[in-house]
Amino acid sequence: MTSNFNPILSLGSNLGDRRQYLHAGLDRLRENGYRIDQVSPIVESPAQLPPNSPSRWNRPYLNLVVRGNTALDLESFLRLCKLIQTDLGAKDAHNRWAPRNLDIDVLVWGDEVVCADGKFFPDPREYLNAYVLSPLIHMCPDLRIPGGDSKTVFDLSCSQSNFFHIPLWMGILNITPDSFSDGGCHFDPDKVRLRAETMIEDGVNIIDIGAESTRPGATPLPHDEEWNRLQPALELVRDVCRSCLFAPQISIDTYHPETAYKALEQGVDIVNDVSGLTNEGMLEIARSSDSTFVAMHSVSVPADPNRRIEPESDPCGIFEAWLADRRKIWKEAGVDLSRIVVDPGIGFGKDGLQSLQLMRSAQQLRNHGHRLLFGHSRKSFLKTFAVRDSHELDSETVGASLQLCSKSVDILRVHDVGTHTRAYLSWAHLQDNLA
Repeated sequence: MTSNFNPILSLGSNLGDRRQYLHAGLDRLRENGYRIDQVSPIVESPAQLPPNSPSRWNRPYLNLVVRGNTALDLESFLRLCKLIQTDLGAKDAHNRWAPRNLDIDVLVWGDEVVCADGKFFPDPREYLNAYVLSPLIHMCPDLRIPGGDSKTVFDLSCSQSNFFHIPLWMGILNITPDSFSDGGCHFDPDKVRLRAETMIEDGVNIIDIGAESTRPGATPLPHDEEWNRLQPALELVRDVCRSCLFAPQISIDTYHPETAYKALEQGVDIVNDVSGLTNEGMLEIARSSDSTFVAMHSVSVPADPNRRIEPESDPCGIFEAWLADRRKIWKEAGVDLSRIVVDPGIGFGKDGLQSLQLMRSAQQLRNHGHRLLFGHSRKSFLKTFAVRDSHELDSETVGASLQLCSKSVDILRVHDVGTHTRAYLSWAHLQDNLA
């Protein structure tokens, strides 16, 4: 009787057409009997190099992880990975530090061990790095990896894994006529398509489409009118994504259960709920779906300038108390907590200083078993020290984003994806824990 194993692999490329080599590696694995069940988002990271390496080796990697199953034993599977690397490899790939078209490492074999080159590690934390763990936590956030003995267990949940995170970039695509910084800019179908194409070229991981403004003073939109706006844009974005390798995930920014249900039926990956998964209908959808849900803390939706946290209140304590209460409700409703990403809701009932305090405390806020998202882009708190219109606040947003990166925030929701991915890569090359 043939045994089946369920290895999790890490693939990386820092030479040539990196996406094409990652794609070719996955194809070769499939051709040799590795059935792929899940592929993570792609993250970019500096090369890990020893001192005095040639400067030409300093090429950033694109990295992903993949989970599947094979009938091969470990030794045979490792030989297959080596063969694929050699067939797709660069001339100087014999040096482990040199740039290469493709690297394949086995991370998890079966349900028992973490290994590299056939060697088992008693403590997986000695081996797994940010460029592996960051995509892994988005692919299977509830993964538990046993170590070499029964007393050593690596739990990937955010509350246990205090590693440095490489963020996912969520690009904002508003098709509203009245959003606070870009209302009406992408209402035209050609502009929607161009915006999606540009974000993909810039390295976006998630495209978040919103059809209803939640800015202060906005008029709530009936769900049927929201869907009428949203559906054509969703089709355009899906069409753009079909033509690219490793397409970004698609998120729908809505608090209407009816809209969320229709969007999920059309293959959307994420529901971004600014009302914080408080609606019974949305809870039922979350319970019965395998998709990811973002739950944002808010005092009111749309944001009401007259409803705010008291100035003397601790915004972090309020958010954490809210989260503790919501976790009980989500669990009682049968929702898989590992699929919920939480958002502190910058600007939704918080003044400028409270928003800054939440951002300074990001590391603390992600210690509750959930991935953490910040939506701070062009928000009014930036105007407390930058006297500019909302659409002129991209430089200030980038400065805040890099600080959030240092605090291991999992997802950053921004307008200007290209400037962020470029600034991040430069910043990352100066971090000791990424290279």
